[in-house]
Amino acid sequence: MSTEVKLSTQWNDLYMLASKSSGKYQCEPSWSWQPSPFKDYDVWYVVSGRGKININQVSYSIQPGTCFILQPEDRISAEQNPNQPLFVLFCHFSMVDKEEKEAIVGILPEERCVTFRDTSLIEPLVHQLIELAHRQDDDNDSAEIDILLKLILTRWIRGINRKELPLQSYQHKLIILKIQDAIRFQLSEPINYEALVKPFGFTPRYISKLMKEHTGITLKETITKLRMERSVHLLTETTMSVTEVSNTLGYMDIYTFSKLFKRHYGYAPSKLR
Repeated sequence: MSTEVKLSTQWNDLYMLASKSSGKYQCEPSWSWQPSPFKDYDVWYVVSGRGKININQVSYSIQPGTCFILQPEDRISAEQNPNQPLFVLFCHFSMVDKEEKEAIVGILPEERCVTFRDTSLIEPLVHQLIELAHRQDDDNDSAEIDILLKLILTRWIRGINRKELPLQSYQHKLIILKIQDAIRFQLSEPINYEALVKPFGFTPRYISKLMKEHTGITLKETITKLRMERSVHLLTETTMSVTEVSNTLGYMDIYTFSKLFKRHYGYAPSKLR
């Protein structure tokens, strides 16, 4: 985890520049890759297909969602499975010290590869980066490229750090986040626990146990917490009365709502009115 902390504190001192050497390509049936060592960095992302890549004599599997950050002087060779040809996104870039105006190398982790289980975290960003790299019409494009590259690298480094987590633990955390989102869409309704957890293939009791392990509170307590958070928003940013907020969030009477609110925040909801 220390790598992520160290690099995040350096981002403000660096400026990221994308090269027009970028693109999206479907690899030809006989494709194999053995470029000369790069002088800059390269985001190399796999949309589809499978194969193998060797970077500095370390072999990696290529599959959808795999993202490589190739570094200056890397020795690279790659081949694809001819029955599953690769569709690849790539963009060369450099890092420049804002004060010294010099290219920076050697600050990224030794690891080169992260496979994103949730490709929506990275794939749209790489598409946007390539389109901007080709355009680069004005300073706004350059600023957006800088932000995009820093976001891509931050998510890539977090992906490296997540490799240290057991796969099951990571998946459980994703399930909890999705259930919390589902609850937020139902705050004004009586929540059916069975229906809530059914898409994930678990029982309410098991989900409640997972939540307790990962967040410190049960499923029932999570629902109350999210309702309380929503109530604060409604009381501070709308003209709704305490009674209206109570009814909106599915409470049968204002007494129950006020009691839960005071237990949660230490003061009555009327204090926000």
